Amino acid sequence: MSEGCHLSPNDRLSLLVFFALFSGAVGVVATLFSCATNYWLLGSAEFCHTGDGVTGTKATDCMLFHEGLFWRCSFPATSPKYSILDLWFSPHVKVCQAAFLFPFPVKYPFWVESQDFHDEPYEHYSAIVFRTFWSIFLITGVATVLSGGLSVICTAPLTNHKFYKVGGALLLCGGLCLLIVVFMYLMWVQILDTLEEFTRGQHVSGCMSFHLSIQHGPSFMLAPVGSFFSLLSGLLFLVLARSARSLGPNRTNKTPQPPVVETDL
Repeated sequence: MSEGCHLSPNDRLSLLVFFALFSGAVGVVATLFSCATNYWLLGSAEFCHTGDGVTGTKATDCMLFHEGLFWRCSFPATSPKYSILDLWFSPHVKVCQAAFLFPFPVKYPFWVESQDFHDEPYEHYSAIVFRTFWSIFLITGVATVLSGGLSVICTAPLTNHKFYKVGGALLLCGGLCLLIVVFMYLMWVQILDTLEEFTRGQHVSGCMSFHLSIQHGPSFMLAPVGSFFSLLSGLLFLVLARSARSLGPNRTNKTPQPPVVETDL
C-alpha cells in the first residue's frame, strides 16, 4: 500500500510547481482586486453647514463615502447607518474624485465643505511622512508581486531554476511590502490620532454635532490575502529553484548509456 502512494522526485517536483503556481495566481488576483476596487475604507460623516440665513444656526447633513487607492466617492444620505449594499447600490449620484494613492494627505477632506474648514491643518508633518512611506511600500509591493507572478507563470514550463529563483524573490519581496502596507494602514486608522484631531477641530470650529464613523472594507480584506499567498508562492518557488538545481545533475547521471560491445579483430 505504501509503495503505491510513493511519488518519484519528478512527481513531487511537479506537485510543488502546481501549488506554487496556484498560490502565485491567487496572490496576484487578490492584489489586483484590492488595488482596483474603491472599498478600503467605508464610513459616514455628519457635518454642519450654515442654515437658512439665520445667524448662528447650523443644520446637519449626513454623507456616506468609500475610498480606494485611486478614487474616493461620496453621496448624501438620510441616516449615518449603512451597509455594504447601500454603498454598492446607491440611489443617489456619487461624486468621485482622485485619491492619489489613498491615504495620501489632502488639504481639505472631501466630506467637509471647504468654506467650513478651519485654517489650521488637521494633520502634522509626521503623518504626511508616514503616509508617504506607506505609498512607497504600496507601489513597490504591487509592482514586484505583478512582476514576480508574471515571470513565474510565463517561465514555469521551462523548469529553469534561475527563473524560479528570480520569480520567487520578487514574490517574496512583494508579499513583505504588502504586509508592511497592511500594518501601516492599521496604524494610520487605529493608532495615529489624525482623524480624531480633525474631529476635535470641527468641534472647536462650532460644529459640535460632527461625527465621523469609519470601518475597513472588502478591498482592505483582500490585501492580507494577496500578501499571504505571495509570500507562500515566493517561498515555494525558492524551494523549487533549489530542488531543480539539485535534480539536474542526477537526471543527467541517471541517463542510460548504450552498452559497449568489444570485438576482437
